Amino acid sequence: MAEQDSKAVIFVFDDNEAIRTLVRIHLQQAGYEVHAFEDAVEGGRAMLDTPPDLLICDVNMPFLDGLEFLVAMKTDVRVARVPTIVLTSRTDEDTEMAAANAGAAAFLTKPLRRGDLIRSVEQVLSRRRAGNTPQARV
Repeated sequence: MAEQDSKAVIFVFDDNEAIRTLVRIHLQQAGYEVHAFEDAVEGGRAMLDTPPDLLICDVNMPFLDGLEFLVAMKTDVRVARVPTIVLTSRTDEDTEMAAANAGAAAFLTKPLRRGDLIRSVEQVLSRRRAGNTPQARV
């Protein structure tokens, strides 16, 4: 991992505590600063206060689903350019297309593999530094 990525701030939205913990541990071990939230409402408030360098967001969450959040996020100039990785147990093409249409920079499926997570995070952050965040599947 590049030194300039070591302090990147990553927000994680997932209603499953075990997934939040797993993602947080993997990313912290890789040198990232991680803030985990139970849902998009709680996390969205935090994003408006302090936008992260990257968001990892589940699709199925209470109150506001992850894809709805991504669409809403893109309408607020404070967070519209924050790249997002969608992390979901859904493996169907419709969900993947919906994530891409909502502006996701990458799409990961559960069960999560550490290597896929770190590789995806590094790729999305690298594209962000270059000013380019096209959709990608990892």
